[in-house]
Amino acid sequence: MRKKQTFIVSLMAISLVLSGCVPSFMKNNQDETVKAPNSEGESEEMIVSDDIKTSERYYRSVLEKDGEKNSLDTSKVRGLVTAGVDNRLDVDSLEMGLIRLSQEYYDPDKYFFKEGQLFDSDQIHSWLYRDNGVSKKEAEKDKKKKVNEGLNPVLGVKDDPANYEQVIAAEKKNPKFLSYIHEQDYYVQNKDDELQLGGISIALSLYSEYPYSVLDEKGLKYTGSVKLDKSEVIAKAKESITPIIKKIRAEHDVPIMFSLFMEQPRQSVVPGNFVASAYVEEGKSSPGSWKDLNEQYVAFPSSKAETEYPAESEKFADFTREIQDFFPNFVGVIGTGFYKQDKLSQMKVEIPIQFYSKAEVISFTQFVNGLVKKRNDTFPQDLPVSIYITNNDEPESMIVKDPNEEEPFVHIYQ
Repeated sequence: MRKKQTFIVSLMAISLVLSGCVPSFMKNNQDETVKAPNSEGESEEMIVSDDIKTSERYYRSVLEKDGEKNSLDTSKVRGLVTAGVDNRLDVDSLEMGLIRLSQEYYDPDKYFFKEGQLFDSDQIHSWLYRDNGVSKKEAEKDKKKKVNEGLNPVLGVKDDPANYEQVIAAEKKNPKFLSYIHEQDYYVQNKDDELQLGGISIALSLYSEYPYSVLDEKGLKYTGSVKLDKSEVIAKAKESITPIIKKIRAEHDVPIMFSLFMEQPRQSVVPGNFVASAYVEEGKSSPGSWKDLNEQYVAFPSSKAETEYPAESEKFADFTREIQDFFPNFVGVIGTGFYKQDKLSQMKVEIPIQFYSKAEVISFTQFVNGLVKKRNDTFPQDLPVSIYITNNDEPESMIVKDPNEEEPFVHIYQ
């Protein structure tokens, strides 16, 4: 029963991502049928998802319609992101963060969301490959040579197991910087009451630490990692958007929002963050300028939190001590704070505790909920807070405090 309930919550979370505010031309309408291009670019009848009531802003999604059945029009590269981005925390932060940043340019009251439809897996892979070092002149002279689209740097040596030591040295000297390219499409109503592509958002996911893997002649694997210079990675990423813009402009003349996402190493307990964004106007082949994004996730407790945010670190420690005094089987409290412009804008808290009865779960949840309401210094009224209480990695209860709401939402899993 527990697994079934967890699955339902996951579906609810997906719905929150894909739906939200209602455009003015569709207010008071449910399952509205529209004309919109499908994955092959052909116009067909589709519907838009119903809106939901939430304190955050989300896009409504464009759904496929097959008779009386409705289904999600999935991306051509569905699931590919996990092959490029190793850390699951990074995957969630990348996808949700790109939606959040897109709202600055594509108003959720007017635009609809659809997962990336322009690039297939072959195209994404071709950009993620290394540059093979073949110039156009060389390819013209020697027809056997081809210029690839790889945006990562040339390795510099032949990738040969017989010379694996040279390959390892080359991997360290010329590390990849680009791990994935994530696309989202945004649709808007045209004068004929049809939905058409109105904007594109592209996130370039970047390595902060490049993991390499090299095989020798016997099939033995040698692994390692190279810590990258953040400023150099960002500079290379900004240069690499040119062929992506060229590819889009060959078929679509719509605005493009680019953002750069800096991943965390695989073992990190917090996700990566966006570091820069740029907007390419309709008809343009380059952005006007890049905007630096001062965002980061901070773990509580941690030395980073104690050093950079000592006041909030101490308040979180006090919150933890109160829980420890209340419950004998205390394990720990893990917090993840999201900072924008050095201001805490969101807090997620996980409390893993060993329970022996459902009555303990209820009593503990009631106590934590009371702490959230009482501790206005730790959890200010305008701060969104999500608290997840677990037992042996299984969800027991959750507490969600929306900004400026007096009473948090509490759910105890049955």
